[in-house]
Amino acid sequence: MEEVALKDLDTRLQKQIENARKAVDKNPSYAVDILINIVSRNVACLEARKILRQAQQRATKGKTKGLGGFLSKVTSIPFSMGSESKIKKDPKKAIDSAEQMLNSNPDNVVGHKILGAAAEALELYSTAVFAYESVRKLEPNNTENIKSLMTVHIKTGNSEEAIRIGEAAYRANPSDDEVQTLIKKASVEQTMEKGKWEEDKSFRDKLKDEGESQKLEQAGRAKTGDAALHSLIEEAKKGVAETPDNMNFYREIATNYRKLGDYDSALEWVAKARELEAGRADVTLERLVGTLKGEKMQKAIAAVEARLEADVENEAAKAELEKLKAEERAFRREQCEDLVQRYPNEYSYRYELGELYFEDGETDLAIKELQMAQRSPKVRVGALILLGKAYLVKGFHDLAAEQLTLAKSEIPGMTDQKKDVLYELGSAYEQQGDMDRAMIEFKALYGADISYRDVAQKIDDFYSSK
Repeated sequence: MEEVALKDLDTRLQKQIENARKAVDKNPSYAVDILINIVSRNVACLEARKILRQAQQRATKGKTKGLGGFLSKVTSIPFSMGSESKIKKDPKKAIDSAEQMLNSNPDNVVGHKILGAAAEALELYSTAVFAYESVRKLEPNNTENIKSLMTVHIKTGNSEEAIRIGEAAYRANPSDDEVQTLIKKASVEQTMEKGKWEEDKSFRDKLKDEGESQKLEQAGRAKTGDAALHSLIEEAKKGVAETPDNMNFYREIATNYRKLGDYDSALEWVAKARELEAGRADVTLERLVGTLKGEKMQKAIAAVEARLEADVENEAAKAELEKLKAEERAFRREQCEDLVQRYPNEYSYRYELGELYFEDGETDLAIKELQMAQRSPKVRVGALILLGKAYLVKGFHDLAAEQLTLAKSEIPGMTDQKKDVLYELGSAYEQQGDMDRAMIEFKALYGADISYRDVAQKIDDFYSSK
């Protein structure tokens, strides 16, 4: 997918965006309402997304005070389990989810990270730069984000900026070989772009030898291919042989095997890393094992789904798919329960566990986790919505309405998430027999999206009964 310039949008949309731009300072909430839907439908328009972010910042000014520090403390915690596979499976949906997070709090680091990763998956590299730059402003010392930012700068041809950012990170942490490797790649790209490879003696003098120059040039030309990844793996294995205690080589090998989809080999090298003294104390490696196992399961599920698409009557494949999905779900639940037990105050884990419990029909267990999960700003709205749905399952319509009303008040604009809340809230009132209040919610939804679920039928039935 290619980035779309504002001037290439429909002229009516351009006019709406211009009106929103003018309203950013005086009426930012109005600007957000206009832009959130435009950006959702025109995911590749970075200019509109930038204006939206300005409006969100002004609309929430003062309301999220103090969250920046809190979020900085939790950024060592990875995306919630399954997020990476969800991004790969449906990056557009992941971007919508990220924007919902950022609508509630534009300084939500996790939201920016998901936006960046999903934009990369869609090859919207300028949008990815925008997302990772936002993280860098909030967390200037987040090395993993800096690596992601350097990578997309290289992909967009902005190698000079990648080098500048990388050199600052390298000065702060000279032992990080990954940053050094990215600096070299950016330097190769920069030299190739200028067409001065043979003339630029100053850079070639910095390289160990002519052989390394050639390898980096090849990597610059085919860095995304399988052959290049295998080459990087072999180079890292040589590094392990020379300095077996250097964790960065193990990480690079595991990372590149993961990119190749060879999860068994990736897990093997993570296990080797965990045998090192530094690896035994590295919690991120422990979590990476769970992520890799989960992605391996997702890959197996995708393979069976592909077989079924080609042969929809394949009963053996249907049975295998059902078995694999059950195993993957049980694994996620086990992993999530373990994370909640070990990190009881990381409420995003409680939210995901509550979601799994709810989907499994264990409503009481879901309610317990979701009640605690809403303490976290980054998952609060989602927890409120799911808690409302859980109360509806229990038949506690008044409690459901309370949670859904709270969620409604915390979602600016008319997003897909807001539509879901309006429908569920209307249903809660409907099940109580309070049709007047139910219709207020259904009418608001009808006015925004007549095709949403069966809301049009509900409105028709209501007026037909009068």
